Amino acid sequence: MDRVRSMAGPNRFDVIIIGGGTMGTAAAWAFGRRGQRALVLEQFQHVHSYGSHSGETRIIRHAYAESPEYVPLVQRADHLWQELEAESGERVLIRSGGLELAAPGYSHARDAQRAADMHGLEYEWLTPDEANQRWDAFRIPEGWDVLYSPDSGFLLTEPALKLMGAAAERLGARVVDHTPVTSWGATPEGVWAGTTQERFEASSLIVTAGAWSGTMLQQLGLPIEIRRKTLWWQQVDDPERYRPDHFPVFITDSAAGSIYGFPIYGTPGLKIANHAGGEPVDPNEVDRTAKEGENHDCLALAAALLPGVRSPVVKSAVCLYSVTPDADFVIDRIPWAANVAVGAGFSGHGFKFAPAIGELLAELILTPAAEPLPRLALSRFGGSPTTGSTVEQLSE
Repeated sequence: MDRVRSMAGPNRFDVIIIGGGTMGTAAAWAFGRRGQRALVLEQFQHVHSYGSHSGETRIIRHAYAESPEYVPLVQRADHLWQELEAESGERVLIRSGGLELAAPGYSHARDAQRAADMHGLEYEWLTPDEANQRWDAFRIPEGWDVLYSPDSGFLLTEPALKLMGAAAERLGARVVDHTPVTSWGATPEGVWAGTTQERFEASSLIVTAGAWSGTMLQQLGLPIEIRRKTLWWQQVDDPERYRPDHFPVFITDSAAGSIYGFPIYGTPGLKIANHAGGEPVDPNEVDRTAKEGENHDCLALAAALLPGVRSPVVKSAVCLYSVTPDADFVIDRIPWAANVAVGAGFSGHGFKFAPAIGELLAELILTPAAEPLPRLALSRFGGSPTTGSTVEQLSE
C-alpha cells in the first residue's frame, strides 16, 4: 500500500495537478495567484521534448481563423504573457507581426478577417504584390488572400514554461518531476493521487496530462487522437531577410496543407511545419526522429512562396498533437466530481492560450457556479461516462 504523504504544514497543498507540461504549469501559476498551493506531478522533467511543447517556439495570433470565440481567450493570454515578462524581467513574446495566407478556393485568411472584424482587431488586407514588396523573402502568387496582423508573433516555449513554473513556485507550488501518477481518486471530501512511492491528498485535482490524458481519464472515453508531428528548420539563402524585425510569422492554407513558419530566432534556420495531418500514434511508442522526405509538403510550399528557402535541413524535431474531432479544446469538470477538472485535447493550437487556460481551470474548481465555455465543454461529445462517488484511474 502506498505511503500516505502528510499534507500538514508546509506540505499541505490545495490542488494536485497531474501533468506538469504547458497547461499544468499554467494551472499551477493560476492557482497560486488565487492563494492556492499546487502540487504538480510530472512523469518526465519539467520541460521536455516528449509531448506537445517541444520545438522552441509557438505562434501567437489574435485574428483567430478557427473561431472568433477564441479571440477573448487569446487576448487574455497575451495580457498574462506580458505580465509574466514584466514580473520576471525576461522576454517570452516576440512580436514579429503575422501573415494569414490562403490560396484561391481556401478560406483561412477570410476566416481570420471575420474574427478580426467581429472583435475590432487591427489588421491590413493586402494584395500579394503589396506583401511581396514589404517582405522581400516572400513571392506570394497572384490571387492569394493576404491578411497582416501587427499583434501576431511567437512565444519562446522553454523560457515561458520555466518562468511560469518559477512564478508558481514563488506562490507556494511544488513541481515534482520524474514522478508518474499510477492512480488517482476523488470523493466529495477530497482527492488523492498515487505514484509508485507515495500517495498525495488535496482538496481538488486537475488532469493536464497531454497525450496521456486519455490514459488518466479512461472512464471519460475522451475522443482524442494522438498524432506525431514533425518540425523543420530549413537553410535559407540570406538569413538577414528572415530576422523577426524583417520577417513575420505566417500561416498558409493551400493544396500543400496548413503550412506555417517563423522568422529565424536562435536556431539558424527558418522553422516550418504542416499543421494538417500527422500519423496516429501511441504516445509511449513514438518514433522521435524526423525522417528524410517528411518535409516534402513544407518544401513544396516554400518553392511556391519562399524561394530563398533551401532543401538542406538545419534541425528537425518531433512533437505530439492531441486532437479532438472538432479540433476544439476540452476544459471542464468531470461529470461525477466537481472537485476534478480536465484540460486536454489542445489539437496543436493550445500553447498561446496557456495562462488563460490555467485561469479557466482554476475558476472551474474555485467557483462552484462557474460554467465551462460551451465550445470547450465535455457535453458536446454526448455519451454517458461511468460515474461514482469514488474514482480510481490507472495509468498502466
